[in-house]
Amino acid sequence: MLTGNQLSATVGQKVLLDNVDFVVKPYEVVVIIGPNGAGKSSLLKALCGDIPLSHGTVSINQRALAEYTITELATLRAVLTQNYELDFPFTVNEVVDMAHFAHQEQQSSLALKRFSHNAMQALGISHLAQQCFTRLSGGEKQRTQLARVLCQLQPSLVNQQSAYLLIDEPTSSLDLYHQYEVMNQARLVAEQGAGVVAVVHDLSLAASFADRIYMLNEGRVVAAGSPQQVLTQARLNEVYKIDAKLQTNLDNVLPHILIRKNNVA
Repeated sequence: MLTGNQLSATVGQKVLLDNVDFVVKPYEVVVIIGPNGAGKSSLLKALCGDIPLSHGTVSINQRALAEYTITELATLRAVLTQNYELDFPFTVNEVVDMAHFAHQEQQSSLALKRFSHNAMQALGISHLAQQCFTRLSGGEKQRTQLARVLCQLQPSLVNQQSAYLLIDEPTSSLDLYHQYEVMNQARLVAEQGAGVVAVVHDLSLAASFADRIYMLNEGRVVAAGSPQQVLTQARLNEVYKIDAKLQTNLDNVLPHILIRKNNVA
């Protein structure tokens, strides 16, 4: 498990996180939601050890995050932040191949190439393999970087080791089809044994793919549980200031959020 226990963090006088408890287990997708400034990205960064905590601890598989070496962490988790730009003219294939550094001593070059190929194929970017990363569209760059972190996890998952994928707004630059395809890939990675944590703004996407949801507001967890438990009409009104409800009972239709025309509470 990847756990955060009573996580608190501040910058100056601003509270980023206020006594947050969090857990993600292998084989599940956990989505973090909340309005702008709620602490979503701060929580993800805290789980990665990327921001200092004023209180609390993060552990992976019952071992404190600080006890791992960088290389050990790279075999246990892969992280995609919102900032994924590169200034150098690497090809797409070369960007994805960057994931190999954590596994190159344990895996053959042929196996590593296969992991890259599979990751690019899964994200639908195989045809871009020799394209220069800096010349791609925003959505193509995002899918390339997601392929990189998927590639990073594959050796551990093949060896049935506990591994975790942490992704911050992975669908922000994508069209509708690719938004759902990326979240479907997150679901497939979880089915292979990974614990997946995703920060998502689109509540319909969250409801469609999350096993559990953490709703944050002002740095605190205001609700945690299944999509049906968290995305209630009363809570959407309270936290998002909209008159909305979760629709889940239509045959062959993914869950989605219905918002009234006069939606401002």
